[in-house]
Amino acid sequence: MVQANELGINAIGVDVSYFNAQISNSKLADYDIADVKKEANRINTKLKVFLKESGVVEFEKELLSELYKFNTEYFPSPDFRYKVSKKLINQFEYAEDKVELFLKTYNELIKKYNIKINQKRSENFLDNWFLKTTRDEIDYAVSLLESIENQKTKDIIEIILSRSIRSCRATTHSDLATLTEPQTTTYYCGKHKKICKPIFTIQKKWSTYSKDTIRRLEEFKKLKSNTYQKCLVGDSRTINIFNELSLLDFNASKNLQKKKFKGIFSSPPYVGIIDYHEQHAYAYDLFNYERHDELEIGPLYKGQGREARESYIKGISDVLNNAKKYLVKDFDIFLVANDKYNMYPTIAENCDMKIVNQYKRPVLNRTEKVKTAYSEIIFHLKGL
Repeated sequence: MVQANELGINAIGVDVSYFNAQISNSKLADYDIADVKKEANRINTKLKVFLKESGVVEFEKELLSELYKFNTEYFPSPDFRYKVSKKLINQFEYAEDKVELFLKTYNELIKKYNIKINQKRSENFLDNWFLKTTRDEIDYAVSLLESIENQKTKDIIEIILSRSIRSCRATTHSDLATLTEPQTTTYYCGKHKKICKPIFTIQKKWSTYSKDTIRRLEEFKKLKSNTYQKCLVGDSRTINIFNELSLLDFNASKNLQKKKFKGIFSSPPYVGIIDYHEQHAYAYDLFNYERHDELEIGPLYKGQGREARESYIKGISDVLNNAKKYLVKDFDIFLVANDKYNMYPTIAENCDMKIVNQYKRPVLNRTEKVKTAYSEIIFHLKGL
C-alpha cells in the first residue's frame, strides 16, 4: 500500500491479523511529527533514568568490558575465524570450554549488581522470552504511553515500542527468526565467532528505532500522493470489502464500488512456514489485541502434509473467488509464492483463472540459521 500511494494508486489491503493491519496503516497515516518527536524523546529520557536506578547500566558497562578482554584473548579476530574456516580448530568444542569459563565472571557480576534475570511467571510470550530486567522496562514504557493525548501519536509510538521489543527477545543472534530456547546467560555465538550476551534493556533499541521511524515518516511525507489506502482487518475468504470500508469511510467505499479494482498484488502465506500471529505474540500480549490464529491460511502448526496442502489450496482458492466480485473483468493478479508443491495451477483452475506468466525471484538474504538460497515465483493470473 505504501508503494501504491507513491505511485498514485488507490489500494485496499486485507489481513486477518490485527497487528499486521495496524503496522500497514501506521505507515500511511499523517502525523504531527513534532508531537511524535516530543513523546519519543520524553520516553527515551525516562527510560534512561529508570535504567540508571535499576543498576543495569553499570552492570552492562562492566560486563561488556569483561567480554571484550575475554574475547580478545580467546577469540581474536581474524585469527580465530581463519582457524575455524581452515578447520584447524573445532569451534564448538573449543567454545564450550570457554563459555563455562566466562560464566563464572558473568554470575559474579549478576550477584555484584543484584540483577534479576528470570521472571517468576511463565503465562505468555512476554514472560518466556524476555529477561526480567527487560520485562520491567517494557512494562514501564507501556505505562508511559497512557499519558499521550494525540491518538495518532500514541498509535505510532506503540509501533515503535513493539519494534524495539521484538529486537530484545532473550534469544541468540542466530535464532532471531526461529526462537528455540530462551537465552539467559552469555553464550558462544556462531554468527559472530565469540562470546555474546543476551539483551538486558530496550532503551538503545528504542532510541535507534524512534529516530529511524521519525526519519521514515518525514521522508514518506514528501512522497505521498493524494490517494486512498487502508488495510482492513478480516478474513479474505469471506470479507465484504465495500461493507467493511463503508464503516470506516463511506465516501471511499462509494467511489471504489463505482470503479472496482484493476487487480491484486500480494504475497500470500506459504504452506507450513510461519504462524503469523505468533510472529508478533509480544505485541498481542502487551496491548491485548484479539488473535485469530485459527483463521490463518497455511500456518506452520498444520505442517506441509497432504491434508495441510489441500487445506491451503482451498484457502487461497476461496480468497481469490471472493476477491473476483470486487475486480474489473480484465483483471490482473500477481501472487508471490514459494510453490515447491506445484499448488498454484490447481488454485488457478479452482478460480476459473489461468497463469499467463511466471517470474522467478531469488531469495538470498535471510535471518534464519539455514540460509540456503531459493527462488520464489511471481504468478501472473487472469480470468478465463
